[in-house]
Amino acid sequence: MSAYVIAGIFLSLILLAGYLFLSHSIEKKRVQRQRLITALRARRNSFRDLATGFPSGFLSNDLTGLLYRALIDCCEQLSRLEPNDQTHTENLNLYTNLLAAQKENAPQVKVRLDNPQQIKEANQLLQELNKFVAQQAALRNINQVQTEAYTDQITRLMLQITVDGHVFNARQAQQIGKLRLAVHHYALARKALAADNGSHLFDKQIAQLDAIMAKLQEKVEVNSEAAASEGEAAPAKAPATGDQTTSKEWRQFDEENDKWKKKSIYD
Repeated sequence: MSAYVIAGIFLSLILLAGYLFLSHSIEKKRVQRQRLITALRARRNSFRDLATGFPSGFLSNDLTGLLYRALIDCCEQLSRLEPNDQTHTENLNLYTNLLAAQKENAPQVKVRLDNPQQIKEANQLLQELNKFVAQQAALRNINQVQTEAYTDQITRLMLQITVDGHVFNARQAQQIGKLRLAVHHYALARKALAADNGSHLFDKQIAQLDAIMAKLQEKVEVNSEAAASEGEAAPAKAPATGDQTTSKEWRQFDEENDKWKKKSIYD
C-alpha cells in the first residue's frame, strides 16, 4: 500500500473524527439550550401563576416586586434564546410596567388563603421563588442583606399558609362534629409554630391553640362519658354555636396570627 493511500486513509479518519466531535458538540449545545428554554418557560409560568392566581394582598409588596423582577429575568433570557418569539418581548414590557406601577402602590391589607388546593399550590410556588432568591444570591445579583430579607419573608409566608391550612381543616372537622380530628389538626398547627419559635415570637398563639385544644378535648371526654352512660357509642356532637369560650380563644388566635404575619425585616 502506497504512502499516499495510507496518508489519505489517515486524513479521512481525522476528518471523520472531527465531524463526529463537532456534531456531538452541536447536538449537546442544542439539547442544553432546549433544556434551558423549557426550564425558563416553566419558571415563568410558575411565577406568573403566583402573581396572578392568588388574592391581592397575599404577597407583600416586597415579594411582589421580587416576583416581577424574576419574571423580567425569565423573559430577558427567553428573548435572547428565542429572538423570533415576540411574546417574550411583550411579556418583558408588561412585567417591567407592572414593576414600575407596583412601586407606587400603597401597602395592601394582608389576606389569608382558605382553599386547601390554593394553599398546596402556594407552597410549591413559594419554594420555586425561594430557589430563585438563592440563584440570584449565587450570581451576586442581590446582596446578603437582601437575600436574608427575601428568604425570611418567604419562610414566614410558607409557615403562615401551613398553619392556615391546618386551622382550616380543624374548623371543617369541628363543623361536622369530628372533635378528635379537629384537635389533631390544631395540634399540627401548633407543631408548625413551635418548630419555628426559637425567638418565642409565637408563644401567645401557641398558648391560644393549647386553650382551644383543651376545650375541645374536654368536649370529647364529656361526649364519651355521656355515650358510655347510655350504653351506646353516640357520635360526638358538634360544638354549640354559642360556645363563647372557644370562640373567644379562636378570635384571639386570629388577631395574634395577623400580627406576626405583618412582621418582616422591612417593617
